[in-house]
Amino acid sequence: MEVGRLINSSPERYLASMTAIRAAYGHGQMNRRADYYHTFGAMVPDSVLCEPGTDLRVLGIGSGSGDVDSVILKKLLQRHDRVYNRVVEPSGELLEQYKTRMREDTSLGAVKCDWRQQTAEEYFQTKGDTKFHLIHAVHVLYHVDDFHATLRNMWGHLADGGCMLVAQKSGKDAGGRLYYKLWDEFGQGDRLKTSLRTSVDVEQWFDAAGIEYVTSGDGHGWNIDISECFHEESEAGMKILDFLTQTPYVCSNRPEIRSMALEHMRSNSSLVDGKRFYKAESEVMVALKKGE
Repeated sequence: MEVGRLINSSPERYLASMTAIRAAYGHGQMNRRADYYHTFGAMVPDSVLCEPGTDLRVLGIGSGSGDVDSVILKKLLQRHDRVYNRVVEPSGELLEQYKTRMREDTSLGAVKCDWRQQTAEEYFQTKGDTKFHLIHAVHVLYHVDDFHATLRNMWGHLADGGCMLVAQKSGKDAGGRLYYKLWDEFGQGDRLKTSLRTSVDVEQWFDAAGIEYVTSGDGHGWNIDISECFHEESEAGMKILDFLTQTPYVCSNRPEIRSMALEHMRSNSSLVDGKRFYKAESEVMVALKKGE
């Protein structure tokens, strides 16, 4: 069964679908990306505790090209003289983009980066006793092999007084409800073995572990133009639908999923000037680790 396994079943289709959905945001919304990234900096506590005389230590999981990381690092440099930044990212191409960003942005000169071209699983399998004052994973936990183990490892590598920040697709918006509906009707086995993971799953892990946390909306819901999804021959619409269901080739291979998804999207969207828009939201969970 390929339900919820788009990136595993067909990485090429995943990238094509991601390109299509970004285009569906429209230029106006994509121009808001800088504001969107800054919301994560605002969610980092003003004072992250670290030992006197030491660099503040940050661990980024799946940091990509550093769009969000750079905002967070600038926030930290407002209160700390130096930052040690360990970057875990499997894509060599994205790491090179991140390195270029660090070289060109002189405001980040007090940041020392430690580059790890690894998946989260590969990184956490390496032995090391470094504890970090801030650990963040922004929209990356959809694709780790073991969702709960990754959260557990992140928490285990957090220093006392440190902060863990996780951003994930909301489980309470229409898109999150589509994930649950999709799995209830067509899924088999454990949903958390797929990419159909939401903020609710993160909250449930914190709750089960007895960890206090605060959940906030990211303040920047995205309106996706899903009009093309309702045109059966539209290639762009097919790709957008694949992304929203995280399932490859829904229109050609799984017409029953297409029918259910379109019905859900139609009843949870709005018409504006002849176009149909579907809102996607995210949530950010922040937890502080209390000392023993």
